[in-house]
Formats: sequence, structure tokens, C-alpha cells
Amino acid sequence: MSDYIKKNRTNREIRSYARERLLGNMLIPCLVTFFFFSTRNTFEFLMQLGVLGRDLFAFIFYIALFIAINSVFGLIRYGITRYFLSFVTTKKANPLDIFAGFRKSTEVIIAASFMLTLISLVLQLPYLVYVFFFSADTYQSLLVSFGLLLTANIIMYLIECYLAPIYFVICDYPDMRFPMILVMTLSLMNRKNFFKYIGLQISFIPLYLLGFLSFGIGLLWVVPYAYTSYAYFYENLCENYVKENSNFQDSSI
Repeated sequence: MSDYIKKNRTNREIRSYARERLLGNMLIPCLVTFFFFSTRNTFEFLMQLGVLGRDLFAFIFYIALFIAINSVFGLIRYGITRYFLSFVTTKKANPLDIFAGFRKSTEVIIAASFMLTLISLVLQLPYLVYVFFFSADTYQSLLVSFGLLLTANIIMYLIECYLAPIYFVICDYPDMRFPMILVMTLSLMNRKNFFKYIGLQISFIPLYLLGFLSFGIGLLWVVPYAYTSYAYFYENLCENYVKENSNFQDSSI
């Protein structure tokens, strides 16, 4: 565990540690995150190409494509998580760690990826059913489909925030069974930490906007900054979890 995190740090302090770690070490994190988001955008493009029509066959094909692509992308999410966790702890992060999910496709990594994919699919089913079978080329249909998609994405965002430590936990405990990984994830991300994590993500919105205004060039700095902060946030969660449980055990003796 990193020596930087020794108490319940504020989001501002966590971001300060991230900036310090990235100072003079931006090149590789930039390349890693560029590859990550390029891959994600490619997968999303493939999803759009998977829409063959508006019948039952097209619907089933899209569902199968959705599960396959998002499950594979989950392995890449594990890889970028592994890279940035190593980046803030060992100081010797290997950029090839982004492919670690394919080299070490354990049942736990696959289970986590598949679980998040299924949750996302279930949430989007009302939108998909409406678009494939009931929507028409009208302004009203467009609003309904947009509302269904927006609702699904908001709920999925909140779920992913609550489960944000899951790939970090897998990195730290690769031999732990998936049910215990899930229990530890939920233990780390309690209600207080959940809102704190959302606050950390919101704090990057102005920087993301500036990055978009610079035609995406600024994102090459903002994205590694954000992911390094998320890794430090996880480190802080672990340190606080150990301290809280140690205090509980001491008080019960």
C-alpha cells in the first residue's frame, strides 16, 4: 500500500498526490489512457454497426453482440485498473498491464466483467425493446427513447460508482473467490465513500470541458490525472478500512 495515503484524505489532497505522481511521468499514462479510450470508442462503433434492422433476429443479434463486446471490454478495464494501481504503488508500472486481463483471464475477472455487462443490459432492456419494436420516426418517439436511455445510463453510472473498487480489489486479491471480492468491494464503498467518489468524479468535469474545448488535446492530460486520482482514492479506502477494523477489534477486546 502506498506511503502517500495514511489517513482519510480529502478529494483535494488525493488530486494533489495524483498531480505530484504524474509530474515528469506523463508520457506512458497518456499513451495507456489513449489506447483505452480508443478501444472503448471502437467497441461503441462496432455496437452501432451491429444494428441490422428492427426485428426479432436483429434484437437477439444486438443482445449477443452487446454481451460479447462489453465482456471483452471489461478485461481491458481490469488492465487499465491494474496499470494505474501499479503506477501509484510500485512506481514501476508496466504499460503492457493493460492487456493483463487477457493474459490472466481468471474466473474472477470474467465474472466481474460479465456481472457489470448483465446489469447494464437489464437496465437498457426497456430502451432496446422500445427502439427495436415500438419506436417510430417521430419527435415523441425520439424523446421517449432518449428518456429511457438516459434513465438506464444514470442508474448504471450510480451502480458502477458503488462498485468502482471491484477491479482494484481483484488486482490486490487475484486468488480470492468472486463472492468475497464483491463483499469486500461493498464494504469499502459505503454510503459516505460513495458520495465522496462521485464528488471526486464531478471535480474533474471542468477539466474535461476544457479538454473538449481544446479539440481533445487537453484530455491527454486530464484522463491520466483522473485515473491516477481514482487509484489513490482506492488506496485511501483500503487504509481507512484497515484502521476502522483494527479500532473495532481493539475496542472489542
